[in-house]
Amino acid sequence: MKALPGFFPRWLAFIVPLSALSAGCGSTQSPPATPPAVEVVSRPAASPDVLRGERLLTEGKVGEAKRVFEQALDDDPNDPRAWLDLGLVHEAKGDFVSAEKAYRRATGLDRNFAEAFNNLGVLLREGGKLAEATAMLERAVALDPQLSAARFNLGLAYEEQGKLTEAEREYLATIDQLPGDPVPRINLAMMLLEMGRPEDAAVQLRAARPMVRGDVLLTIAVGEGLRRSGFPEEAVALLRTTLGQAPDPPPTELLAELALAYYASGDLDGAEATMRRAVGQDELDPGLQYAYGSILAKQGQLGKARAHLRRAAKLDPDGPYADRARARLEALKN
Repeated sequence: MKALPGFFPRWLAFIVPLSALSAGCGSTQSPPATPPAVEVVSRPAASPDVLRGERLLTEGKVGEAKRVFEQALDDDPNDPRAWLDLGLVHEAKGDFVSAEKAYRRATGLDRNFAEAFNNLGVLLREGGKLAEATAMLERAVALDPQLSAARFNLGLAYEEQGKLTEAEREYLATIDQLPGDPVPRINLAMMLLEMGRPEDAAVQLRAARPMVRGDVLLTIAVGEGLRRSGFPEEAVALLRTTLGQAPDPPPTELLAELALAYYASGDLDGAEATMRRAVGQDELDPGLQYAYGSILAKQGQLGKARAHLRRAAKLDPDGPYADRARARLEALKN
């Protein structure tokens, strides 16, 4: 979650470090420590040229925006907002090395620029530099606890490190700030499933359900989560409604998830018919071939099941479904 500066509400956030008071020995007392400086989140103002570049960037005119930001930095090489924007341009062009340099320049020029620390943290996380990314995102959140993008991204970083309690805290904070956004709820729900908390996951998924109407990919995610949480009937209802509103042909991923929901609910006929449609739309997907073969085996259609399981193993001999398909084939011999 990255954004141009100014796309977040302009709250001021303060960090007031706590210091312990300690008494000295006897009748004397240590003098009070000098209060640490209060850090105020920085929101650098934009020059007219930078504002023009940001408008170009939002319009998708990346090349024009790049020229404007570079000119702005020629005029003032110490403009942290222009460096942040130039980093966004480099990312849009796929030049991640230059983007990182630009974000680092922005954070070096302004140590309280929370959005720059957020963008640098996301770039580092995506580049596999997880420890440093976490530090950058923690800095962004400490400076501006209301910066929802930073809290969400910090949750992702914590989750990748296995710090699930901390990740849950950041996801919940993001949900509090963005109650109408389904993405943090879905991320939290999927993590809760991995933690063995399906009921808690279902609470988040049910809250997200009305928010995902019209977005097929997010609907599929909610449907998958509900199925894995142990509520496949709810998943079937959601996915069938979405399928009825989808174009023809519908997305293969939607058909596949609906078939799995049917299967989990015990409706083998619905599962077989729907997965058959999915396989018909993408016969070269080994995952679909494996799922269809498994459904057919459950129905007792063993000949057809073996054919699709062999197809799954042949399509991707070293892939994640090949061993499972071969194991299922071996089991069908007994």
